Amino acid sequence: MSKGIARVRWIVLIVDDHPLVGQAFELSIRAAYPHLDVGRVTSAAEADDYAKRYGSRIKLVMLDLMLPDAEGFSALLRLQHLLPDASIAIVSARTDAHSISMARAFGVHAYLSKSDPVEKLVNAVGAVMRGETLFPEEAKADPVAVDFHRRLSSLSGAQMRVMRALVDGKLNKQIAGEMNLTEGTVKQHVSAILRKLEVNNRSQAILAAAPVLRNDQVG
Repeated sequence: MSKGIARVRWIVLIVDDHPLVGQAFELSIRAAYPHLDVGRVTSAAEADDYAKRYGSRIKLVMLDLMLPDAEGFSALLRLQHLLPDASIAIVSARTDAHSISMARAFGVHAYLSKSDPVEKLVNAVGAVMRGETLFPEEAKADPVAVDFHRRLSSLSGAQMRVMRALVDGKLNKQIAGEMNLTEGTVKQHVSAILRKLEVNNRSQAILAAAPVLRNDQVG
């Protein structure tokens, strides 16, 4: 008699840089969903490493929008690239209409407020894993943002890093030095970025991407 195939234990990954908040959320999810494993990290870089290690098992990411090593929606974009089959819910202190609309346009499955009762946040885990979407009723996705997300998501990892550097006002020579590339390679990345974003020059690319890649322009 053959043994049955072991059932995969799905993982809920919490990405939050506030240890007490993250720990309380982790304990609550573990208690409510004993059949799930829960991972917790405190930065975008740690989230990348965790996603690379456990990607096939991660079913849901509960992502804080404001992380110390991420800008704007950059952490979201990175995790969407690494975890194409996972659901992502934003859990943020920011609840302004623009941030919610942008997140929805960028394909997240829920936008939750950190001020919500823990019970509501925990219940949202089950709802999203069942395929439900949870947003404030007034939040609607901006079709322009949806289209731009499609274009921005087509950038490779290296192109995205160059794009962030452009948004920060850095020149090709500076980018080449920081990324250990030749200026020629940087120029090739910039050309590819302009083509994929469907813009004519660097200034247009920066204007389009800045609201997404800068925290001070999100919300």
